[in-house]
Amino acid sequence: MLQVGQVLNDRFQLQERLGRDASRQTWLAVDLDAQPQIQVVVKLLALSPEMSWDECKLFEREAQVLQMLDHPRIPKYRDYFVLDHPTDSRFSWFSLVESYIAGKSLQQWLNLGYHFTAAQVEKIAVEVLTILVYLHELERPVLHRDIKPSNIIWGKGQRVYLVDFGAVQDQAAAEGATFTVVGTYGYVPMEQFGGRAEPASDLYA
Repeated sequence: MLQVGQVLNDRFQLQERLGRDASRQTWLAVDLDAQPQIQVVVKLLALSPEMSWDECKLFEREAQVLQMLDHPRIPKYRDYFVLDHPTDSRFSWFSLVESYIAGKSLQQWLNLGYHFTAAQVEKIAVEVLTILVYLHELERPVLHRDIKPSNIIWGKGQRVYLVDFGAVQDQAAAEGATFTVVGTYGYVPMEQFGGRAEPASDLYA
C-alpha cells in the first residue's frame, strides 16, 4: 500500500492521494530531483490479472503522446517507469508522472454551485479551441477524445488547461483501423461509439 512520504523511483515523494479505484491510483507528489522542487501528478495502473489489454494500451499511449507535446496549457511529461511490487502490493504498477496543474476542474466548480458568466464561457471555449488547434495541426494530429468539464482545469488568472490524455489517439496511427471505444456519455460524438474519431469529434465534445 502506497503511503504519504514514500519516495517512488528514488525521485517522487508522495504528498496526497487524489484518486483511487481497484486498479488505479493518482497521487500529488514532489519531484525531489527538480531545482527548485516542484509538484507533480503520479498516475499508477496495477499490472494485475484483472487489467484489460485496452487499459494497458491507453495508459502507455498517454505516456508516449505526452512526451511529444509541448504546449503551456497541457501537462508536461516528467517520467514513466514500472514500480516493482511496492509495499504490501501483490502487483507491479505502471507509473506515469506529469506536471501538476493547480486549480479546479470546471466540473468541480459546477458541483460547488458556481455559475459561469457568458463572458467566462466564451473565454473558456476560445482557450480550449486554441489548445485543439495545436493538437490537430501537429504533423501527426492528436485527438483528445474525452473533452468534458472534469478534464478542463480553470487555473490561476482564469487560465484554462486541458488534462487527462488517457483516451488520446494518434490519428495517423488509427487511419483505416478501429480502436478502443472511449469517451463520456453526453459529450462523446456518435462516431466514437463506432470506434473511430476525427478532429471534428473533439470539436463536437
